[in-house]
Order: sequence, then structure tokens, then C-alpha cells
Amino acid sequence: MSAVTSLLKKLEVPTHGDEVNPDGTNHWLLNRDIIPLPPARRTWGPWSFVGLWMLTAVNISGWTSASSLLALGLNVWQAMLVVIIGELLVAACVVGNGFVGAMYHIPFPVYNRFVWGIFGSILPLLMRIMLSFVWYACQLWFGGQSVKVVIGSIWPSFYTLPNTLPASANMELNDFVAFIIFTVISLPLIYIPPEYYRKPFLAGSISITITAFTIFIWALAKEHGGGPMLTEASKLSGVVAPTGSNLGWAFVYGINTVLGGICAGILNQSDYTRFAVKPTDQIYSQALVVPIASSLTAFVGIVVTSCAAGFYPDVKVLLWAPYDLLAQIQFHGGPGARAAVFFAGCAFVLAQFGINVAGNAISGGIDLSGLFPRYLNIRRGAYLTSVVGVAICPWQLLNVPSTFLTVLSSFSVFLGPLTGCMIADFIIVRKWKLKLTDLYKANPESIYYFYKGVNPRVVVAWVMGVWPLMPGFIAAVNPTITVAPGWTHMYQLAYPAGFVISGTLHIAFNKIWPPRGLGEVDADDFFGTYGPKTEYVPGVGEVYASSDEHLDEKEAEVDARVAPAV
Repeated sequence: MSAVTSLLKKLEVPTHGDEVNPDGTNHWLLNRDIIPLPPARRTWGPWSFVGLWMLTAVNISGWTSASSLLALGLNVWQAMLVVIIGELLVAACVVGNGFVGAMYHIPFPVYNRFVWGIFGSILPLLMRIMLSFVWYACQLWFGGQSVKVVIGSIWPSFYTLPNTLPASANMELNDFVAFIIFTVISLPLIYIPPEYYRKPFLAGSISITITAFTIFIWALAKEHGGGPMLTEASKLSGVVAPTGSNLGWAFVYGINTVLGGICAGILNQSDYTRFAVKPTDQIYSQALVVPIASSLTAFVGIVVTSCAAGFYPDVKVLLWAPYDLLAQIQFHGGPGARAAVFFAGCAFVLAQFGINVAGNAISGGIDLSGLFPRYLNIRRGAYLTSVVGVAICPWQLLNVPSTFLTVLSSFSVFLGPLTGCMIADFIIVRKWKLKLTDLYKANPESIYYFYKGVNPRVVVAWVMGVWPLMPGFIAAVNPTITVAPGWTHMYQLAYPAGFVISGTLHIAFNKIWPPRGLGEVDADDFFGTYGPKTEYVPGVGEVYASSDEHLDEKEAEVDARVAPAV
């Protein structure tokens, strides 16, 4: 038994000089990566968030996002209207859920401790970790397909590499080789701490934006217009265009699809906004870049796919995926096309690194460090996410019909109500005020301990937001089950309906049954979160101290302004 204890001791996250423990006994609740970030680790300005969301939008998933809307029978212009409305709602949710991280510099796992309770927060944390595993796996596959294009542009014989894998593998040998290459190249990038992502974000966003618009202009010039899909979308997609009320519900479901596609990213916004230098850095940049970048990318994807249907009529399927399009450009072109495909493929590989390493691996690392802070920090958790992502075998999920993918794409049923409770709790129930030290105490002394570590108000509110969506969700997962149209319509409204229902009920329950400690904040900057420079002190505002000689003035100002709040 002593050997096991010794081994566990060696596996613990190394002690850091800036690690503090306000509880004195519950070391498992914190480590250096999940305490409120000190100023030295907060390096993201407005342009960092622009770079993050450019990479999140301008990539393979963003490029193909409109395909699901055309599959509903919408035409191109209807689909674009749905995208714009949906992305405006996404931007509002992103900014709203990012305030906690920007103001208090805590990650998603700690965020939910004041919403769900110290132990109750494990439920949303497990959901987000599972999504990180699966989406990391899927984006690994897309990245591998981009690597396949790059290799094929250099050695065209790679496309015809003899396949030695059995049919049950659901992929060819060249797919697997490219997948392994992308996976291995990702590993050293995971090692880089997220506070140093500013320059990679900038470089990646510039390269993929230039590439996307270059392909867009080339396709328009080659086709001499926007292609047949702009006027014959229903014919090319093979879906009958809806009319009347069915068209209205197709619009609604399309908006929900846009929200659902990024619902996991909305949920853990504080994992990124905690790196903001100032709270305002995340507001205007994300409010602008999220709808603009995502809408433009969807439009570029539609038009380029439409043009390709015009000038590659012999290809019997729509070339939605950029890697499929680039392969066809090489097959139908000469040496110059190979060079163009190489550089375009490299840009998509870089974009996949951005969305997968930062958006999935690091996110999974932060969340795992919140689940097991004694043994996992961001870096260890990110590598664990990578290992699990490979073990999931994404080619088996993406290349064959899978009920699991249907469940995954419908996960907004659970995340919409969860996000509604989170935003409502911080902004309306707590009125922007938190007591940071109590977020790291696992005993009744903490105002966030509630009832045995669980907040029953949010449990009931979340369940009440989820259950009306479940009949339609079950029918979507199992088409043999038939439900009344009303339940189907509720499911088509899943994210916004669940968000509003659970958020509203959570506010009501807290008004009727107020938790203790509302309005309490720490009298001292226990974690060293707010340093001696221009800083935003929650409940206080901007406080300035340009040098050590002004510290006394700063402290006096903070004391005078915090005291009434406490």
C-alpha cells in the first residue's frame, strides 16, 4: 500500500510558487491552472479573440456548415439568412458566457461551482469533457484529410497507394497514414501553454482567410458566376423545398442547428476569456468577429461548392469538404494546380491545428484539470484528450452511419438549458459578484456548498428545460419512434427553448429561495488576481497604480469602494 501511495505522490502535479489553498485541506480542488489567473498569465487582447474565432470559423467545419441547411430544403439565400440570425445569437451567448472568465479569470470547471455547487459541478464538467474527446477525434480526422491533400500534391501516387486495410476499417491506408501524421504533428503544439497562442492565432487566421478568399475568387472567375446551386439548390441537394408552415419550422430548426453546432464552444467560453488582459477585450471583438467570420465562411463554402458543381459536372456528389474540392482541382489541373493545392492544403492544416489544439485539446485539458486537479494540469489533460481522441477511432464514426453522431449533433438539448442557467446565475442572480476563495472550499463554510455540495435549484431548473425536448430528441435518434408534431417542434427549438426555460426557472427559484452569500466578495485579493496596474476589480471598476509608490493610493481606493459591496 505504501508503494501505491508513493506512486500517487509522484504523479501529483508539481507544486508551483503561485499556488495557494484557501481551504487548507482540499488540495484536490485546485492547482496552478485552475486558480484565478494572475496578470502575468493574462496575455490575450482583442486581436487574440479575433484570431481564435477566425480559426474557429474559417476551417473545414465552418466551410461545410451550410450543407446541413440546404439538406432541410432551404435555398441559398434562405440558408444565409438562417446563418446570420443564428450567428448573431451565438455571438450574444459567447459574450454573455465569457464575462465570468474575463472578470474573475476562472475556467469553466470552477464557473459551475457557484452555479451547481462544489460537487454538483461535476455533471456539466463530465459532459464537456466527453464532447472534447469526441470533437478532438473528429477534427483529427478532418486534419488528416487535409494532410492527405498536401502529401498528394507533392506525390500524386499517394492518392493511389495500395490499400492493405480490410473493408471493416472503413478507411484506406493513405487516410490512416495522413491521420497519424496530423496526430503526431499536433503533439508538440499541445505542449505550448495557451497564454502564448496570440501569434499562432494571428498567423493561422491570416493564412486561412487569404486561402479561402483566393479559392472563392478563383471559383467565381472559372464558373463566370455563382454556379447552379444559387438558383437550383433543391435540385442539386435532392430535397423538396418546404412551403408554408413547414418552411417556417425549417428556418427555426436551421437556426437551432447553427447554435447547436457551436454549443460546446459557447459552454466553456470562460476557459478562453480568463486569459483576457481586460474584461472588455472579449466583448466587442467577439461580438463582431463571430457573426461576420462565420457567415462569410458559410457563404464562401456555398458559392465555391456551387461553382464546383458547374465546372466539375462529372463529379456526382457536391464537393462540400475543401479537401475533396482541392483533390478534384489537382486531378483536373496541371503542375500549377498542384502547387496551388499544396499551399491551400497547408493553410487548412494550420487552421485544423488552431481549432483542434486550442478548441478541443486545451479545452479538454482545462476541464480535466478541474476534475482531477491533484494529478492533471492543462498540459497533462490535453495529452490525455489526444490519447482518448485517437482511441475513439473517428473514422468509424464519420465514415459509417452512426446513431452516436446523431446524439452528438443533438447535444444542444442538454447544453442549451445548462448555458441558460450559467448566464442567468452570474448576471441576474449574483449581479456579477463572486467570492473567489469559497469556490475552492469543499465544506459547508463555502457559500457555494449549498446542500451537501449540490445546488438543488439549478438541478430542477435544468431538468425542467431538458424534459420537453426529450420526446423529439428520442424520435430523432430512433426514426422508428413517432411523436406528436408539438414534441418535434420543441426539439427543433432545442437550444433557444431550453436556454430560456431553464434560465428563467433558475432565476425564479433563486428569487423564491435565495441562496446564502449573495453579493459577497473577498475583501482581499487572495489569489493575486489583480495586480498593481490598470485593472478591473469586480464590483469596483477600473483601479490604477502605475508604480509601487502609488500602491497605497490604490489600496485606499479599493478599500473605499469595495467596503460597501462587501
